[in-house]
Amino acid sequence: MKMVSIIIPVFNAERYIDQCLSALLNLDYPKDKYEIIIVDNGSTDKTVEIVARYPVKSFVLPKVTISQLRNFGGVQAKGDIFAFIDADCVAPSLWLKKSTEFLENEKIGAVGSWYQLPSKTSFLERVWNAHMSSRRLKMGDIDWVPSGNLIVTKSVYHKIGGFNETLTTSEDIDICQRIHLSGACVFTHPELAVIHLGESKNLKQFLLKEKWRGEGVLQNVIREFPHIKFNKAIGFTGMTFLALIGIFVSWGVHDYVLLNSSLLFLFLIPLYLTIKACNVSHQWRYGMPLMFLFVLYSFARILSVFNPRVWKK
Repeated sequence: MKMVSIIIPVFNAERYIDQCLSALLNLDYPKDKYEIIIVDNGSTDKTVEIVARYPVKSFVLPKVTISQLRNFGGVQAKGDIFAFIDADCVAPSLWLKKSTEFLENEKIGAVGSWYQLPSKTSFLERVWNAHMSSRRLKMGDIDWVPSGNLIVTKSVYHKIGGFNETLTTSEDIDICQRIHLSGACVFTHPELAVIHLGESKNLKQFLLKEKWRGEGVLQNVIREFPHIKFNKAIGFTGMTFLALIGIFVSWGVHDYVLLNSSLLFLFLIPLYLTIKACNVSHQWRYGMPLMFLFVLYSFARILSVFNPRVWKK
């Protein structure tokens, strides 16, 4: 079996890090064939104290991007495979065993999966999961997986230069795109899903998190333009923005045809995404609240456009 380095970026993770590390120390994989590397971004809670109880390598690198934390972990790593997981994630026992088996295929550069929900969830988490579960159930090549559950071969990681350290977020989309461009594929399988404890629990958290993610996506597009692959989230944001412009213009000129058309345009994509998600997940009871979340998602992504930081190359 190949040596694996598990790399965990952390920041004020006292609520979750115990569960994360306990699960990793009980993986169905030879104990001498994997190491755990913690890279702390300057936590001010009890994270460092909790981590000190575990047999892991721990480093502190304050006030840097999450990509810098991950790459720093990669520099310290001794493994042939780098397994990136977030501090608020709990890995299943076969996580490494299955991942390394898939990576034996030379065409596969990275593996991973979309997150699974814990047993106790909020209503918002269950609703949004009706959308996210379609990606988690997929098997085979995929455009990208979250970097909180991304396992990549050392050779591919170094070939593409690791994570883009200039990005504040959405570094997972970026690295997966570059893995594809390198000639390798990103493989996903439901058995690799980790339990994500840090999903948004209420509307405020959801709005702020999607705004933050939107800033990263937009930042990535701006810095790589025109060489970057078209991003559906950016297209969704752009269409919503145009619809809002149409609504404001129609009010100013009292054009009710334009107003009705713009309103229809505004809700058309959320309606389509809701129907698609409910059809795949078979959770039609979440239809209306899910459509509301898609609308809120689009507004959060529009808010990300107004952060001056994302426009700096």
